[in-house]
Amino acid sequence: MQNSVVSCPKCGSTNIYKNGHDKYGNQQYFCKDCKRTFRLVHSKKHKLFSFPYPKCPVCGKTMQIHKIKKAFVKFRCRSCHTRDEIPTNLPQFVPLPFDSFKFFRFPIFIVLKAFVLYFKAVSLRSIRDSLNIKVSHVAIYKWILKLSCFFSILVPVDAFKVHGDETVVLFKSKKYYVWFLVEHDSNLIVAWHVSKYRDMGQVKILLEKFFGNNERTIELITDGLGAYGAVKILYKNINHIVVRLGQNNQCESKFSLFQDFVRAKRGFKNIDNLPMYVNSFCVVRNLLKLNKNDIARVICVLLSSITTS
Repeated sequence: MQNSVVSCPKCGSTNIYKNGHDKYGNQQYFCKDCKRTFRLVHSKKHKLFSFPYPKCPVCGKTMQIHKIKKAFVKFRCRSCHTRDEIPTNLPQFVPLPFDSFKFFRFPIFIVLKAFVLYFKAVSLRSIRDSLNIKVSHVAIYKWILKLSCFFSILVPVDAFKVHGDETVVLFKSKKYYVWFLVEHDSNLIVAWHVSKYRDMGQVKILLEKFFGNNERTIELITDGLGAYGAVKILYKNINHIVVRLGQNNQCESKFSLFQDFVRAKRGFKNIDNLPMYVNSFCVVRNLLKLNKNDIARVICVLLSSITTS
């Protein structure tokens, strides 16, 4: 890739291209004429924590961060790979603002198109082929993870009649449950929840997400799962209606679409990303429903929601 602004400090040639980053995150360039790799910025990576990093007990060198957990930080020596842990109270993660999407190499319209197609159960390689740009499927996967942190259910519905149901997602022979609340008239997903268990406590969390600070009298239709018995105990403003198993079509149609999405992705590599996937799936399905499956209009809505937030 030609660059008419940056020039090689050794021979002055502008016949250069970007050549990755160094260990501190500085952009590297490669000169095609003198075959020299150089950097314009030599800033070092800032420390994530104020406390001094530990010394390796074997070779005495300063260790680097290996993994960050909720209660401790794992360090590892780059030379002998010795590991150590330091307990700490980490602050809550706050996502960085997009700043006009300066971290994306391609136009944001292309990135959002890949995001929408992904949650329409299109494979990563099929998305790569449809974009007509030179990009790897791994880069597209990173786009999806980055964008999934910035969207929530964009369609606030003042629903008074909803359908509730749950489905199972398997990960390494373990069961995880995905819960949906679907509005009766518009068929939009108004609340969701992911859990390891299928009990009354999960039903309570799902309904609290739906109500928020605005409790009102509603009609809840379910298939008779015993966990929904908490509705009559905890909520006096809910009229609980039980239908036969298999007759709760409002939710089951959404779950069939979600299962198609899971099958297209051949499961999940990291179960911690499951809530992110479910949230983005709900956002995309709602917008496609409201915009009659017009992908261009959905992309415009997503773009306006980010730039105005």
